[in-house]
Amino acid sequence: MIVDLALGIVTLSVLLVTYRVLRGPSWGDRIMAFDFLSVNLVVLFALLAVRLHLLVMLDAALVLSLLGFLSTVALTRYLLLGRVMR
Repeated sequence: MIVDLALGIVTLSVLLVTYRVLRGPSWGDRIMAFDFLSVNLVVLFALLAVRLHLLVMLDAALVLSLLGFLSTVALTRYLLLGRVMR
């Protein structure tokens, strides 16, 4: 029951944050929203792992969290310096 409620709330949050990523007024807002979107998706995968009793979803959540972190760092570096790597 609680997991179902949490799934609904996180799904709504994913939809709202996706809107902010697509329509953000500035690049900084879009990067922050993208970071929050990746965190929401990790939580969604973890809740689905609990709900469906699938341990492999936790592995997917771990990979998604690493990709979200690296993409946020790369986007921020590109925004500040104009390049990702030297």
